[in-house]
Formats: sequence, C-alpha cells, structure tokens
Amino acid sequence: MINKIKQFISRQAVHDVSLVYVGALLNGVSLFLINIFLGRALTKDLFGVFSLSILVLSTVAEMSDFGLNAGLLRFVPFYLRSGEENKLKQLIKTIWRWRIYLSLVLTVGGVVLSSVIAKYIFNRPEIASYVAVSFLGIGGVVLLGFTSTYLQAVSRFKYNAKLQALKGLLRLLLVLILVFVKIHAVLPYLIIYIVIPWLLFAVSYFVLPKNFQTVQVSPETKKTINSQLARFSFWLMIWSFAAIIASRIDQIMVSRLLGLEKVAVYAMAFQFIYLYSLAIQSVTAVLMPRINSLQNNQEVREFVKKIWRWLLPTAAVALLLLYPSQYLIQLILGSKYNESLLVYLILSGAMIISFVTIPFSLVITVFNQTKLVALSGLIQLLFNYFGNLFFIPQYGVMGAGFTFIIGVAFSLFFNWFWSVYLLRYKQIVIK
Repeated sequence: MINKIKQFISRQAVHDVSLVYVGALLNGVSLFLINIFLGRALTKDLFGVFSLSILVLSTVAEMSDFGLNAGLLRFVPFYLRSGEENKLKQLIKTIWRWRIYLSLVLTVGGVVLSSVIAKYIFNRPEIASYVAVSFLGIGGVVLLGFTSTYLQAVSRFKYNAKLQALKGLLRLLLVLILVFVKIHAVLPYLIIYIVIPWLLFAVSYFVLPKNFQTVQVSPETKKTINSQLARFSFWLMIWSFAAIIASRIDQIMVSRLLGLEKVAVYAMAFQFIYLYSLAIQSVTAVLMPRINSLQNNQEVREFVKKIWRWLLPTAAVALLLLYPSQYLIQLILGSKYNESLLVYLILSGAMIISFVTIPFSLVITVFNQTKLVALSGLIQLLFNYFGNLFFIPQYGVMGAGFTFIIGVAFSLFFNWFWSVYLLRYKQIVIK
C-alpha cells in the first residue's frame, strides 16, 4: 500500500502540478498584466467600472456551477478506474445538458435584470449597460470551464495547461493593442473578455468523449447516476453559492460604502494575490483525481501525509517572502496605488492560510461529506457580511482585508476538525 501511495505523490505528480501551474500562471500573469495596464491607462473610476463588470461575469459564471463540475472531478476518475464507460458518458451527458440550460437562462435573465443589479446590488446605476454586456460572456466561461474540468478529471493536464495559457495570452495581446492605440473606453476591453472564452470553447469541445450526447443507458443506471450526482452536488451547490458571494461581498460592500475609486484600490490589491490562488488551484487540480480514486481510509491517510511533507515547507517559504514582496509591487504600480499595499499584505497572509487548508478540504470531498462543505460556506458568508459591515466603515478598504483573513482562518479550523473526524470514524463509500 505504501508503494501505491508513493506512486501517487511521485515525480509524475510534481510534473503534473508544474504543468497545471504553468498554464494557470501564464493565464494569471496575463490577467494581472491586463489589470496593471488598464489600472494605469484608465482613471480610477473607469477601472472600478471595469472591475465590477468582470466581477459580475466571473461571479455569475461560478454560481451557475451548482456543484456540477465538482461532480465531474469526483466521479470521472472513479468510473475510469472501474472501467464503467457507459456510466462515465451518462454522467458527462447529464452535466453537459444542465450547463447548456443554465447558460441560456442566466444570459437572458442577466441582460434583462442588469439595471436592477447595477442599482440595488452595487448602488451604481450608471454601470447598468456594462453589466448587461458582461452577461453575454456567461456561456463562454461556463462551457469552457466544463471542458477544462473534464480535462482535469481525466488527467490531461498538458492540454488543459495550453488552454488556460491561451486564454490569458490572447486577452493580453488584444488589450495591449487597444492600449497602444490609446483606447480609453471600458467597453472594448470588456468585449475582449467575452469573446476569447467562446473561441477556446469551440476548439476544446472535441476533447470530450466521442458521441457522449447519444449514449444509451438503462433507466436503472440513469437513476443511480442522477441520484449519486444530486446527493454529491446539491450541497456543493449550496456551498458554491455561499462561498462565491462570501468571496465577492467585500468588493460589493466597498462599492456601496466607499465608491468606485476604493473599488479600484481593493481590486488592485487582489491582482497581486492571484499567484497564490493559482498555486492553490493547480495543486488541488492535480491532487483531486488522485485522491478521488482511493478507496479506503488508510490510502487516504497515507496520501495526506505525503502531501504535508512538501506543503508546509512551501507555505513557510511563501510566508518569509511576503513582507519584502510589497516593495516590488510598489515599484510596479508607482504611487497611484500606495493604498493597496497594506491590503495586499493582509490578503496574501490569508491565501497562505488557504494553501495549507488543501489536504483537509480534499479529505472532506473524498468522503462525499458535501453537507459539511455547504455548512462552512454558509457560516463564512454570514461572517463576511457582518464583518465587512462592521470593519469597512471603521477601517475603509483595510476593513475588508481584516474580514477576509479572519474568515479564511475559520475555514482552516473547520476543515481540519472534520477531516480528522472523518478519517477516524467514517469509511469511504461510493453509492
């Protein structure tokens, strides 16, 4: 058994993490550079408008997931290892149809309700037209995310890395062209964000299993898969809604309480913690298929021990580099965004805490205890709302940072407690 676990955490795993991280890094650095260029080229108010528009696009696209992509990551590796090809295709077909329906509903509904969203959520009725345009990109982001998740589930990390890199690099190239010709309107840049995911989805669609939409499965098997997916994904849907709102509510409340200029300040600080987020996503993307194919507690326990051997030293190095990194940021931004530096330090500390939470969240997922994930998300949402309501009026944009790091610390404790409990008292069951 020990030898089997070593194979999971091996040179191949390191290679896979590197592939995923490089692809995500190229995409992330591209987005980072885009925001730097636009932050310097546009006024703070216009950059605030751009940031809120992208926030709407990414938030609604993520909320449309309903835990379905997590279902792909959870069950595709298991069916592949079990050799159940029909169940695999039925699973993909079911999730695909939901993604299509949800994309259509959200796009139409978002465009219709754009004025309501701008006025009553952001307290900025003047950005309604930009919100409406952002909803036109929902389908591209959702469907590209579907194919990308499938690639992760079947461990095609190289292809997925190329896809992520292209998404960022193409956006960056087009944005640089517009900046070079001195385009100072928000709409052209927003259109770039919308078009690129649609183009890449059209290319990547063909990586999905051949004829998966026409597969025929018995009613009993179909019922089993739908029930399995519903049990797993329902609570992840609750968590997803809560977690997405919790992670965005800071910018929404900064907009309502402090104005567009402070949104720009806070959004710029967030750009510089994106590398942490990429590391977390890359490590999780590689480890998730591996841990989800394990079938007993001892295998999971050994797997987690191996993760910790390199996870903690990596977090320690990141912590040591945190404080001096602010001087590099100041060099890049100049004096325009000095107010963002302290916020950056707080947010970065929170992301390092999130990094060490990875093994605990993986354990909870492999036990299918998505109710716990949902509960964590709901508690964190309530905390973030009331925390921001208290801290932002007291400390401005710094208050949003304080709320963020305290919420992440709570998540670490919650996931640690329940992962230990599950490994001691529960058994892995796929049904």
